[in-house]
Order: sequence, then structure tokens, then C-alpha cells
Amino acid sequence: MMSDWRDRLKLAEGDTLKLLHSKSTGFMQETDVETYEIRASNGSVSGTVIFTDHTAVKGFKRTLCVVQRSTAGEILIDEAWTA
Repeated sequence: MMSDWRDRLKLAEGDTLKLLHSKSTGFMQETDVETYEIRASNGSVSGTVIFTDHTAVKGFKRTLCVVQRSTAGEILIDEAWTA
């Protein structure tokens, strides 16, 4: 069974994800992009996550990508894989 993309994140105990916005892009809306804030248990923002799910128009192959950044902009996770 495939693991959830959230399992790839580096989160501290008590951190939660808050969806800020989502959109579909591409000429056939083949790419879904979701932007999240990482909230610490005290409510402060400790980083951001951008999750991308692209379905190729030819062949219908899915490519998933997750990028996690600290509040300073440092990239903590940058992974892509096929589903």
C-alpha cells in the first residue's frame, strides 16, 4: 500500500497542517497544487508545504511532489515520485 505524502514531512510533535489554498493548473487542469502552513502546537507558523499532483495527459502517469520549507525559506524536503 502506498504511504500518504504527509508521511514524508519532517514535523515536530503536535504540528498540524492548515490548507491555505488549492488550485488546478495546465491547459487541461492536469496539475493540482495545494499550499499548506505548518502550525506548531502553540499556533505559530513553523513552515510551509506545497504538494503537487500531476497527471500526464498522454499515458495518465501520475507524478507527485512535496516541498517543505522552514519559515526562513530553507528547503527541508523536496521529493518527487510516481504513483
